[in-house]
Amino acid sequence: MSKNIRSFGEIKKEDIGSAGGKGANLGEMTGAGINIPGGGVLLACAYDEYMSFNGIDPGKYESAEELREAIRQGEIPEDLKKEIEDFYISIGGDDVRLAVRSSATAEDLDDASFAGQQETYLNVNGSSDLNDKIKSCYASLWGDRAVSYRKNYGYDKEKVALAVVIQKMVESESAGVMFTSDPAGDRENVHINASYGLGEAVVSGIVSPDEYICGRDGKIIRQIIGSKEEEIIYSRADKGTIRAAVDEQRRKRAVLDKDIISRLVAEGIRIEKHYGHPMDIEWAVAGGEIYILQARSITTLKENNTKVFSDDDFAGYPKVKRAKGATREGVLFNLEKTPTPYYPLDHDFGGLVGEQKNTLFNEIGIDFKGGMYPIDKDGVSYQGNKVRLTKNIFAVPRYLKKILNIDNNIRCADESLKHCSDDFEHEKRGTYSNAEDLGAALKRMHDLIEKTAYDRFLYALFPNAIESRRVTKDLQKVDKSLNAYDILEGLSYVTADINREMKELCIYIGSDGEMTRTVMEKDYIKICDSYPELKKRFEDFMDRYGSKSDFNCYCFAARTWREEPDRFINALRPMLKSGGEAVASKEESETHFNELMDRVKEVLPPSKYSVFEKRVGGLRHYHYIREATQYLWESEFEFCRELLRQLSGYIKVSYDDLLYLFADELYEVCKQGALEDKKDIIAARKGKREFAEAYWDKCMKDALAGEDDLIKGIGASSGQVKGRVCIIKSPSEFYKLEKNDLLVCKYTDPEWTPLFALAAGVVVDTGGTLSHAAIVAREYNIPAVLATGDATLKLKDGDTVLVNATEGSVTILS
Repeated sequence: MSKNIRSFGEIKKEDIGSAGGKGANLGEMTGAGINIPGGGVLLACAYDEYMSFNGIDPGKYESAEELREAIRQGEIPEDLKKEIEDFYISIGGDDVRLAVRSSATAEDLDDASFAGQQETYLNVNGSSDLNDKIKSCYASLWGDRAVSYRKNYGYDKEKVALAVVIQKMVESESAGVMFTSDPAGDRENVHINASYGLGEAVVSGIVSPDEYICGRDGKIIRQIIGSKEEEIIYSRADKGTIRAAVDEQRRKRAVLDKDIISRLVAEGIRIEKHYGHPMDIEWAVAGGEIYILQARSITTLKENNTKVFSDDDFAGYPKVKRAKGATREGVLFNLEKTPTPYYPLDHDFGGLVGEQKNTLFNEIGIDFKGGMYPIDKDGVSYQGNKVRLTKNIFAVPRYLKKILNIDNNIRCADESLKHCSDDFEHEKRGTYSNAEDLGAALKRMHDLIEKTAYDRFLYALFPNAIESRRVTKDLQKVDKSLNAYDILEGLSYVTADINREMKELCIYIGSDGEMTRTVMEKDYIKICDSYPELKKRFEDFMDRYGSKSDFNCYCFAARTWREEPDRFINALRPMLKSGGEAVASKEESETHFNELMDRVKEVLPPSKYSVFEKRVGGLRHYHYIREATQYLWESEFEFCRELLRQLSGYIKVSYDDLLYLFADELYEVCKQGALEDKKDIIAARKGKREFAEAYWDKCMKDALAGEDDLIKGIGASSGQVKGRVCIIKSPSEFYKLEKNDLLVCKYTDPEWTPLFALAAGVVVDTGGTLSHAAIVAREYNIPAVLATGDATLKLKDGDTVLVNATEGSVTILS
């Protein structure tokens, strides 16, 4: 018996400590009679021997990159090399092609899926190639992403070792992934994704695969034909794999027939019964035979354990009536900004931005009871709908005079932006040695966020709301389809500048085919490791725009591109697909703007044109301020998260637990240096969080309830387009969108902008005429229907629909 290698037939699931998660599962399935391609596992003890033989001590390296390079450059001991050679010959030697996969000893446990955290190499052939790939697998144990994953899930990186699966390759005609319990729908259904060629095309997300939702009897409930533009196949000229185009006829066909689907489902159910719980299974089909390549527990079903609340549970909480007209648009506009209820601390920091509208409304006699985002002492948010007038209503004429003074607004807005930016830079230079210092810093940041937002509304957004109506009225004398957002072309502001710089990155990346493939397939760290010059360009970009976040109205729940750079890569890929062709240069946009102004000049008398020109100048500056202040508070939020993380370390309380405190309660904790009596408050609010989320969802559902199955909304960018629906739920699904698809989603924010370069039209559940999607859709000249409320529920991937943005409707055609 070999010391360091075991065939699959000699391994059981209990051998995870020596064979790793993949290896143990493959051995377990082999023993159960499941059709696994032949092979075995180079055990974890071989990894230990390799590290010892080469004198590699992970603790002595300053960076993970240096450690990985040392591992890749090491030598395999001769006796171990002989074992590997003998095993290779026993399974066919040079006559077979291999898949070489890492198999971490903490991998694929019931509470975590390490899928993709280490490496997989395909079409490996020859002893030298095999030895090189084994060393690369060893190095992958110390990839930044894999180390971060283990840290987040509590696995000690010093104690995790690596086994290597050495397995015969299946040259599959089709392959993919099967979930024996649908994580995105009815848990009793089986969900299959399938594409042509090798399964890596599906696993890595480079294609939109076919989707089959099946009953446990193998019958198809729903079938969606994916675009499948490419397939991954063996390289005949070299080792490894290549991406090949799929012809139009094959793309339109279903990958799997009913017989294969039925057999796949039966095999999946058999594997599930063997393990005793739902499984995530990678499979392949070659010559009509089904092979199982991997199986792991489905870890994403945990959220299904949430309690289902009834109307009785919501008794005593405010009821929400169905919103109509302008009220509905307002609800949907707010829902775009806050799709989930605030945690108490985020309410007091993130919600502070929107609350400045309420402060200004109060100053002119309009009082929203409970504020813009009411929340009770238990941390349960609800929709406030009671408005009353106060004596301050008499201040309206004075306020109107103030906010219609364009020159004063521009001067005050610029002064405020500089003042807030300078104060923020000063705060970032601070050092903090205890909890009380951190509390004081958070309080100052709270006040700075408040000023940033208040002045933004006073000197830019409120004036913009009035002037845009006047400008739109004049523009529509030229063309009824125009509105005030058309005069923003050629303007330099954060979102537009990000778009243009991302286009430049895409042009640079697109000039190199291999670099393009790497960016489309790998994560941020691996891309930077592979291309130092591109890494420098990314870092320069992040220096300017790295604080762009996913949800810009959440302080502590949001994350920036700098904090999670893989999200930046997700945003870059759609533009890379299109080559950035839809993104106009600043010069082109300026030309369009000047042409529009000339058209207006021909229609308006000179005196009126002069007033129009003044208003346009004001609107363009207001939009610049709108964008600049939003990016500033996103940066301020990012810094607040860093302060809270430091505080968490000082007082030994988890970051997430601190979110259940209101700001004043947090400041008390900072002064005390400990939670003390706040422990019970946190525990009570944590116990109420599930209810808070359910109640928030109910409020939204009740407010947006429709009378029929029609999909109606606000036409935010006029025109009509017919096309295929692609529903995108989050940035992690950006890869799904293909050129000329119709983007359908719950919300958008600036991070979603590159998708507009691919989409033929946009349909959004939330938003309004002032929202991000409205502005960007007009910039890209594509039809957009916003504030539908429920388009993502009524539509599904692959539907053919007509988007009539002129009328604000979406019609399902097939």
